[in-house]
Amino acid sequence: MKKPSRREILYQLALAGIASAIALLFVGLSVLVRFSTIAFFIAAGLALMVPLTKKYYLASVFAYIASSALGFLIAGDVYTVAGYIVYFGPMALISGLFFNLKVKWYFQLPIKLAYINGALALLYFVLHTIVINVNAVIPFYLVAIVGSVILICIDFVVQFIYSRLIPIVGKILRNRDEEKKEELDEPDDPFEDDLYTDIHPHPAPDDDNSEEDNEE
Repeated sequence: MKKPSRREILYQLALAGIASAIALLFVGLSVLVRFSTIAFFIAAGLALMVPLTKKYYLASVFAYIASSALGFLIAGDVYTVAGYIVYFGPMALISGLFFNLKVKWYFQLPIKLAYINGALALLYFVLHTIVINVNAVIPFYLVAIVGSVILICIDFVVQFIYSRLIPIVGKILRNRDEEKKEELDEPDDPFEDDLYTDIHPHPAPDDDNSEEDNEE
């Protein structure tokens, strides 16, 4: 396995920090603006996918862990941010991984449906919340059916946005690399050579060598 370069490590750390900050922003907004909770969770998941565009998987995992932990501290309880921690964050990582590996949709679908229903069961039976408290009015089988359809549709949209995000992030990083390369390849100031020549003039040719050349 090829060892990552120092620049690549810095890119991973930078993207992880950016993804964490953006995801945390949206998770925090979901706590403050409760009527748009799902939209903010989706946006936070997309933020986690930024490092995945460069296949920096550990950076995305770190961003998820950091944003989940800090989101929990902001909310003050796990129930408020449970949707992001249990489903939207992990599913964003899963979708990005499947897209990068070019996994066919008919392989993805049963895996995602299994995860969706497992996450919904955890939220419904253990945490007793799926964004809002639905336990008292909606039976789980309806939550599972409707939730699976809605979340699969959302995942399709997320993967589409991710496919458009890949060239954008790649172009940004490529431009930064080109700028740094131009700075490194920038020619020296021509006046420096003239100044050096004035201070350290070239030595005159040796007289003995000149006479030998004339005799020849």
